Amino acid sequence: MAEKDTAPGATRWWMAGSLLGPITFVMSLDRTAIVIAAPTIQNQYHFTLVQMSFLLTAFSWTYALLQVPSGWLAERFGPRKMLYWANLLWSLLTALTPAAWGFASFVVIRGLLGAGQSADWPSSVLALKRWFPPAERAKANSILLGGLYLGPIAAGPITAMVILHFGWQWAFYGFGVLGLLIGFAWWFGFRDNPATHPMMGAAEAHLIAAGQAREASRPISGAFRRGLGSVQFWALGLQYFFLVMIQSFYTTWLPTYLVRDRHFSLASMGVFSSLPWVALFVMVFVTGALSDRILRRTGSVWAARVPIAIVGFAVSALALIAASRTPQIWLMMTLLCISLGAVGLTQVSIWSATQDLGRSSTGVVSGWTNFWGNAAGVVGPVLTAYLVEWTGSWAGALLGIALSGIAGAVLWLFVHPERPVAALGGPVPDSLPA
Repeated sequence: MAEKDTAPGATRWWMAGSLLGPITFVMSLDRTAIVIAAPTIQNQYHFTLVQMSFLLTAFSWTYALLQVPSGWLAERFGPRKMLYWANLLWSLLTALTPAAWGFASFVVIRGLLGAGQSADWPSSVLALKRWFPPAERAKANSILLGGLYLGPIAAGPITAMVILHFGWQWAFYGFGVLGLLIGFAWWFGFRDNPATHPMMGAAEAHLIAAGQAREASRPISGAFRRGLGSVQFWALGLQYFFLVMIQSFYTTWLPTYLVRDRHFSLASMGVFSSLPWVALFVMVFVTGALSDRILRRTGSVWAARVPIAIVGFAVSALALIAASRTPQIWLMMTLLCISLGAVGLTQVSIWSATQDLGRSSTGVVSGWTNFWGNAAGVVGPVLTAYLVEWTGSWAGALLGIALSGIAGAVLWLFVHPERPVAALGGPVPDSLPA
């Protein structure tokens, strides 16, 4: 039987909403600014579309490769230290971005930024796992994802406005300074052990501890190597690769697509490119509440994760194909909002499942999963650029990208979050811990 969502105290929700959500939001601003500025940078430096694809994905190369090591380090040193130092590094590199003077220097700075941000997600997922009992984790993950997706919503109009009035460089200066400030707040406001937080009451600390009582407290030695022998470990990682293949269009190419193919102005692009992210932002909170409700009512982790994830894949892929083939602007934008909004169904399920399956090795499992997602963040934009050149149209390219949704939906049939991977930490229960 799952825990009831009637826990005394709200320090855990304060931590998620006032610290973890905002730090993820600022991180997303830093990551998204280059996408909004891409058409302006391309014009200024006369980069080709293929060069831009490499520039925009340089971040993802280093970010992806360092995910598993960063997850292990988060478990070893704790999310408080890892997220603080990572935030310090990526904020400084964001402010340094305008110092680039050509293609190679842009790629180097973006690559270093990816290395700096590599600890963000494993540390954040691990922090939530430590601070929330299982029956509240989907809703808690929706706060984390909400911060991530609020970034593109705000970055679109803010970055476009700054570019129009001050130049693209000032967007990076401003976001870098903001990142430093929120990093200091994280250091002073977070504790790796919830029970040691000065705002934490005894009843709330007991509830958190009881919800994790049957999960091993320390990572299993050699968890990553052991995980490689698990079908679920591979299925969870690979399905995220296919989800981000779809999502990478929105994170990388949507502003360019609206300007180049749909003939939006820079000002209108800044507004309209944020609308699908509004849909995604709303859907992660809807999905988090829905998933926790299903879990409380059924006691089935599978029912709360897997069907929702499969529906998200199917709807996202079909809506993207339809959007690319309609001439009506209003209908195209509506379908793009539906497509990216449906990604939220799968995203919440993914990060809740990493905590279900990973147990005490959640940092390793989340790092592994995010590695595959960011590998797609590299492959997807480059593949899209080549498909545009090969097919001669954006519609043909988006059809190829959307078809990855079929593979992702099938892979979820091999994910069983109700049966945690024993090699990664602790006993395997028959149902959710009481």
